[in-house]
Amino acid sequence: MILVIPSLDIKNGKAVQRIKSPKQFEFYYKELQNQPVELCQLWRSENAKTLHINDLDGDKPDSPNKDIILEIMESLDIPITLASTSTSIDNCIEYLEKGIFRVSLCHYPLESIEGAKNLIKDYSPRRIIFHLVAKNNKVVLMGEESDYTVLQYIQVLKEIGAERLVYGDVEWMGGEQSVNFEKLENMINLWNNKLSLFCGVPNYSTLHKVTLYEEHNLDSIIISRSLYENHFPCQAIWRLAETY
Repeated sequence: MILVIPSLDIKNGKAVQRIKSPKQFEFYYKELQNQPVELCQLWRSENAKTLHINDLDGDKPDSPNKDIILEIMESLDIPITLASTSTSIDNCIEYLEKGIFRVSLCHYPLESIEGAKNLIKDYSPRRIIFHLVAKNNKVVLMGEESDYTVLQYIQVLKEIGAERLVYGDVEWMGGEQSVNFEKLENMINLWNNKLSLFCGVPNYSTLHKVTLYEEHNLDSIIISRSLYENHFPCQAIWRLAETY
């Protein structure tokens, strides 16, 4: 069964996303937005088996979200994956040493192949994973289209012994667009290892189509907007239970 993973962006100590609700209940979900720990606990109560957290302040010398992220980890009984904008590998090591199960990196193997190899050797390819956001078949780094092609990046990841890739494309990220299945199939064939799809699943119909790729190493889907906007049938019951 493909794992559905809620995604949460944290900036300045608060969640970027807010769960959509009828106007009379907005106060409750606004409060959750201001309390990321409680928001993550809510996802856990709705049977999330793991969470994907993006630290949008990770590029700062001392992220204001660090203590909150660690508190989230300590308050839950499920593994946490942390993706950060940090350019410091020491920050990633600190999170790993304090108990974050998995960190997701992007640019580091392009800067230091040996450093990435050693990181995988020290913490295992289960805990060190990599994410790729593509645009026009190029790798997006720090929000900008780079000169690295998707193929070049995949070749580097294979060289360092990576085993899991989180894959997204600007074509479907951030909105309600469905994943481009031709691009997904190309990535499955190119990567040929464990793959997590980032976004691109706006509704149950698309989710069902994506599950057909489970036998081809696609084992999880990281979902953001469509979860917060309650695009899946079971969520109506959850929202009702939370507000009464």
